[in-house]
Amino acid sequence: MNIRNIFKYLKRDALAGTVTGVMAVPLTLGICLMSDYPVMTGLYTAIFAGIVSFITYLVRPGNYTGMPGVAAGLAPALALGVVTFGMKNMPFVIVLTSIFQMIIWRFKLEKYILRLVPHYLVEGLLAGVGLKIALKFVPFLFELQAGEIHNFSDWIHIDWLNFERDKVILLSLVSFGLFVLLYKFYKKKMPALPYFIIMITAIGMTFLMDLPKITIESIPFKLSLPLPHFEGMDGSELGLFILKMIGFAMMLGTIDIIEQVMSNVAIEKMDPLGRKCNTNNSLFAIWIANLGATFFGGMTNLDGLAKSTTNTVAGARTKLSNLFTSAFLFLVVLFPVVITTLPEYALGIIMVYSGWKMIANISHVRAEGRYALILAGVCGLLVFKLGIFEGLLIVLTAHAIIQFIFMKRLGKSNQEIWGQFKSSFTEKPVFKLESEDLKADPQVPVYNKLMHNVNTQSIDGILSLYHENAVLVPSFSSRIRRNKEEIKDYYETLFKVDNLVLSKNEIYLNKTEGQRIDSGIYEITWDNNGSRTSFKLNFMIVIENDKIIAHQSSYHHSNNISISRWVDEKEKGNFVM
Repeated sequence: MNIRNIFKYLKRDALAGTVTGVMAVPLTLGICLMSDYPVMTGLYTAIFAGIVSFITYLVRPGNYTGMPGVAAGLAPALALGVVTFGMKNMPFVIVLTSIFQMIIWRFKLEKYILRLVPHYLVEGLLAGVGLKIALKFVPFLFELQAGEIHNFSDWIHIDWLNFERDKVILLSLVSFGLFVLLYKFYKKKMPALPYFIIMITAIGMTFLMDLPKITIESIPFKLSLPLPHFEGMDGSELGLFILKMIGFAMMLGTIDIIEQVMSNVAIEKMDPLGRKCNTNNSLFAIWIANLGATFFGGMTNLDGLAKSTTNTVAGARTKLSNLFTSAFLFLVVLFPVVITTLPEYALGIIMVYSGWKMIANISHVRAEGRYALILAGVCGLLVFKLGIFEGLLIVLTAHAIIQFIFMKRLGKSNQEIWGQFKSSFTEKPVFKLESEDLKADPQVPVYNKLMHNVNTQSIDGILSLYHENAVLVPSFSSRIRRNKEEIKDYYETLFKVDNLVLSKNEIYLNKTEGQRIDSGIYEITWDNNGSRTSFKLNFMIVIENDKIIAHQSSYHHSNNISISRWVDEKEKGNFVM
């Protein structure tokens, strides 16, 4: 990192960081309430994590526009930790978590965790967490007094035929609809705007209606060593308690790592300068911030997707924006009246919607087929009902048993099955679905089926996806193919190269009346004289009645090409159209 360029985008980073700070306040507040942590502790954690993120960015940049803070996905896990080990032991638990993450970072083991835990199970896990969050904050939408409802069973004991409650419910519904509409229209331009408007209008409504407001406990910033507290324990009880702590810390650290990797994928796609993320460097920032936070009783952190998206869309170019977010949150700590004037229903809207988005993301798993979708759904329900650790462990065990039975039915020996399991940690599989399941499943997108058939070099499978009069505009040929015979000739020529592999890089699924359009970037590689040749290609596939009617691909430029640049060159007489 060239330190001289830190202030190159000062104005952009300052504005983006401040905007991100505005939306980080209610999110941090809600996550703390979900985690059973003091709100002030969450704010201290976000401030500290932002500073650490900027400092580590100067020496080991992970991503360039992410904003760290307390994570919604870990909120139920932290709450479970508080119940199991007590708040006084949570700093030590997070010390263990940061040590586990430091080991993962030092030996670059994150890729093995990601292969052991399929990404569709992570989506299921987050859906279960999202359901917990949504149900936790639904009562905020109709409470008449702060803390009126403590658990789900309290709902049925409320006198619903109450004019005052009806007014709160109506206000919540109208405000919720407004928030969703604003988010839909401004999430790509001004994602913090819905949060800002809902907070301002809610505070304004307190002058017209008697609404329950958020209450926070004043927790002074105090440094102390994160030591364990084992009073009254001895022998086997102490040993079991320590083992539980270690297992819980590993679970906490694993989820933290997986969420960071997922966030990095999204941040990289949004980066306005097209810069690549380094996940290992991001983990460097995480474990340092986690370890440092334990000295003031802080929480775990990562570059949350909501805050990072806001920061990027608001115009951030570097991690300098993190300092401005931390500065804004510091002002909130100095003047907490900003939080205590916020009605409960406004926070309920933000957190219920955040939970719903986590649940809705499970729809992405449809591209992986029925098996992945069912397993993700089961994982979500078990996480909601039993807890993150128990739910994930049960589903992983079931997944392993199902895979073992499937391999046995294929006639594989135990040694072959074990060998395939070990190879999964060294080889990157292109597809995890069984071939027949993938071909037959109508929920699997056509581009997935096409890539599977290309990688298995199944000409018949490829041709079954195209319409009789489909048009193919290929990258590696100057001739447009206008029917299945010509398309067959192209693929047969393509398959003459050695070890051809087609892999997905980005994908966007769109629907129009009667047609689907799959577009994005895929990467094609093959062996060439002892080395590997690789090309990234833009593609667009138009599908009608589950058949490809048009397929076009072209070379993907790795650097952004500005139209204004060509216009300038043309005006200077240096460019010829």
